[in-house]
Amino acid sequence: MPRGILPRRMLAFSEAVDKTFGLVAIFGGIGVVANVLIVYILIQVRGEYQQNEQYRAERQRRFGS
Repeated sequence: MPRGILPRRMLAFSEAVDKTFGLVAIFGGIGVVANVLIVYILIQVRGEYQQNEQYRAERQRRFGS
């Protein structure tokens, strides 16, 4: 076999590994991005809830209702 030429079976294995790695990277990356967005949304919701509670407490203190 000449040097520098991969056997056909090795080439097929390499292609399969490349595609598998690519799919794992893509869908893993999508999962990470989705989880980061979910955590960001939850932090925003919690902060807004705290602001609403502070607003209600201040309003109740001011107007007694």
